[in-house]
Amino acid sequence: MIMMGEHAVVYGYPAIALPLVSIPAIVRIKESKEKTLSSNYFVGKISELPESLSGVKYLIDVLDNEMNQHKINYSISIDSGLPIERGLGSSAAIGAAITKAFFDFFKRPLNESKLLEHINKSETVTHGKASGLDAQTVISDFPIKFSKGNSAEHFSFKSDGFIVIADSGIKGKTKQTVGDVRKMYDSDKDTVGQELKDLGTHTDVAVTALKTNNLKRLGEVFTDANSILSKLNLSVPKVDQLIDAANSAGSLGSKITGGGRGGCIICVARNLTSAQMIQKALLKNGAEQTWIQPLAIYENEETDID
Repeated sequence: MIMMGEHAVVYGYPAIALPLVSIPAIVRIKESKEKTLSSNYFVGKISELPESLSGVKYLIDVLDNEMNQHKINYSISIDSGLPIERGLGSSAAIGAAITKAFFDFFKRPLNESKLLEHINKSETVTHGKASGLDAQTVISDFPIKFSKGNSAEHFSFKSDGFIVIADSGIKGKTKQTVGDVRKMYDSDKDTVGQELKDLGTHTDVAVTALKTNNLKRLGEVFTDANSILSKLNLSVPKVDQLIDAANSAGSLGSKITGGGRGGCIICVARNLTSAQMIQKALLKNGAEQTWIQPLAIYENEETDID
């Protein structure tokens, strides 16, 4: 899940992503009479996967062509607590799990670079010009600061805070919004370019706030970033309603996460009691699902940004 820098990361600016380690994607493969897939989103023949799962179908075809010389039939089951098309990195998480399952099923060795290569193939089909950030995030246990052309930097921090994530129930449109932001940028590079640059600057401020346990400042940066994302036409009324509800319930700051125009929001809470109050307000205002995650899980003294 992108915490800060979505869209800006496509233009070379930094972004932060948090792995949602408490919501795993699990894929199992076993021999079968025909090639089928079973998931929360589709059950049936792999050849009949819908367009919404085009990245999954492409990845399966690539892996099958690469490894299945004996034309074995198999069934694939996907168990994921992450909703698709909500900006939480579910497609990358599923892509990683599918890749690992194939390499395990066909008893092939898998290294990190090969894993990333396959995830990014799927992500490019799913999202268009994928930044690579989701792929880096889903194979990590710790937050990542990332920018295109640079190595991903893992970091950790000590924090008393919590994040609350809420699903608006509206499918995000990452592929479309990335294209629309590109059109806006091409038509007004000065204005839109500055807004994207500011989002990148907010990423650096957010890293500092996390590492100094300055939750108030983190919340302020969330609010500022959400204002920019709204200017880029990436919000919808339901998302605005959820953000207002969260802020009224005590969130220190709330913002869109992911591609926008639906999907999820992320909020900063000072403690668990506050997080639960925010969660209650979000559900009351129509959130489809919510998750609370303590920031303390990202503490590890062995990883840090220089």
